[in-house]
Amino acid sequence: MKSLLPKRKKNRPQIVVTNLIDVVLLLVFFFMITSSFATNKEKVPVNVPKASNSSSVEKDNMTVQIGKNGFVFIAGKQIETNALIEQIKVWTKNSPDRPILIEADKDANYGRIVTVLDQIRSSGASNIGLTTLPIK
Repeated sequence: MKSLLPKRKKNRPQIVVTNLIDVVLLLVFFFMITSSFATNKEKVPVNVPKASNSSSVEKDNMTVQIGKNGFVFIAGKQIETNALIEQIKVWTKNSPDRPILIEADKDANYGRIVTVLDQIRSSGASNIGLTTLPIK
């Protein structure tokens, strides 16, 4: 028997991935760009002194901060003397040349800075620097 209407082809359902790919790529770009702005937020705000002969240092370093009140911080956490010595020993275990920066407030007690510097040296570190800002 012949039908009066022409036969329709059944359209198979399709998943359009073009829009999905666009959205995924936009998300990838967004996270790549925002991660490039990420900085080390694990620091205490310290008013570092300025110097005319300052230079930049490689990124792979440990920063020991000394606040105006004389407290010592590593990764934003206050630390005691024994724990400081232990962390320095762990940091310099395989290589005593790994850099350690002392970031001291310009109004901090000079005697406290020298004491922390002496503790770092006695822990086995040899590559120690003081953080300054360049004079503009």
